[in-house]
Amino acid sequence: MTSQSQSQTEIEFSKFDSNNEWNEVFQRLRNESSLTNMGEDFSTSQARDPENRRKNRYRDVSPYDHSRVFLLGENDYINASLIQVPEANRKYILTQGPLDHTMCDFWQMTWEQESRAVIMLNRVIEKGTLKCSQYWPLGAEHHHEEEMYFPECGLRVTLTGDQDFKHFTLRTLEIEKMETGAKREVLHFHYTTWPDFGVPSSPNAFLHFLHAVRQTGSLDPDVGPAIIHCSAGIGRSGTFCLVDSCLLMVEEKSTLDCVNVKDALIKMRYYRMGLIQTADQLRFSYQAIIHGSHTILSGHGLSVLEDTFSVNSNNVEGNLPPPPPERVSSLPPAKPAHLPEEVLDLLDPSDTQPPPLPPKKNSPDEILPGGEKWGEEEEEEFDKLIDREEEGEGTEEEEENDPVKLAEERHRLREQRKQETMERIRQMKEKQKKSERCRPKVFFGPKLYFGLAILVGVAGVVIYKYFW
Repeated sequence: MTSQSQSQTEIEFSKFDSNNEWNEVFQRLRNESSLTNMGEDFSTSQARDPENRRKNRYRDVSPYDHSRVFLLGENDYINASLIQVPEANRKYILTQGPLDHTMCDFWQMTWEQESRAVIMLNRVIEKGTLKCSQYWPLGAEHHHEEEMYFPECGLRVTLTGDQDFKHFTLRTLEIEKMETGAKREVLHFHYTTWPDFGVPSSPNAFLHFLHAVRQTGSLDPDVGPAIIHCSAGIGRSGTFCLVDSCLLMVEEKSTLDCVNVKDALIKMRYYRMGLIQTADQLRFSYQAIIHGSHTILSGHGLSVLEDTFSVNSNNVEGNLPPPPPERVSSLPPAKPAHLPEEVLDLLDPSDTQPPPLPPKKNSPDEILPGGEKWGEEEEEEFDKLIDREEEGEGTEEEEENDPVKLAEERHRLREQRKQETMERIRQMKEKQKKSERCRPKVFFGPKLYFGLAILVGVAGVVIYKYFW
């Protein structure tokens, strides 16, 4: 495609990529937005109030007074901002990952804003650091309660179902106002493979997640704004909002020329500071917008980018994305049900269990039939046999299988071959023993030969004296 037929977004992406200037572009954008957002209109006095400081997860991430979300009650503060994108007819609430003492405020905001969905873009624990409190019930599957009660705001949150996909988990939660008995259903979209200060594994994975959220109507203007959070509520959360709003503009105008990514981000930063935290996140936003736009403009829509599949479901109802046909390879290892979510979040979905270690040489347990030990020579012979047999193995089908199952199968084959080799060695030793038993016995030992030599010598001396 020539530069004449490319959109401004594609030209910028190619230029920044070829010149390796994403860091400079990101820094210029930060400086420009900082100059734009100066003055009294961008004060954060409520966030810096002594009574509210303990409600902020990070000291340098505060909501602007003009765009912060208000709670009903004595203290109306929560670290959350209402983001408005009129060009895309979108509204989002961006907030930090709840603290232990702000979980009640979080659910109160969800109830009061009549939000249809909570979009969580971080894991509870990342790189050994707690990034977000466990603010939703884990359920009996993880040996926890099915509900959580928040008496300060009179709300009860109950887990009614969940569905696991390759890159995210979709939970159905029920919020009940205890005073009146009123209930609402809230969808909890939990993206589990987006690293802190990083980017998703691919635009396809992220765009399918975005499509799943959109398909439920959770971002539509006729429902309350979706609540989007990561740890600080600015990096990954900002990326999500920027990509979604820009792609919506492309859908409405049927062209990518209507989008100016940098201007759109600066406008969004009017409502919350620091949206998109790294140059990599900015670059990924460009990638996702371009890739998603091409798919949309081709007439297929984001649904064709589905690369995830349901691996577990439990009582999830509603207008959910239909799972693609089940695949028999490349499945992620199942998470053990007995582990708590805090531990599960430490596990990367791509992690696999290492194959079992081979037995130690000359171990007391490694005794060959017949009482012989498995020694170093046998181990060396066995390794040579296995190396010869495994050479040339490893087809494309094997490489696509589940790593855990593949490791277990290799270990099973190795143990089987080892038993076969042990049997061969035992048979060889038995054969050797039989051959030794069949050898003719020697009746003349070295002493007999020595005596004969002495006798011959004496006879020679006697003959010599007698004849001479």
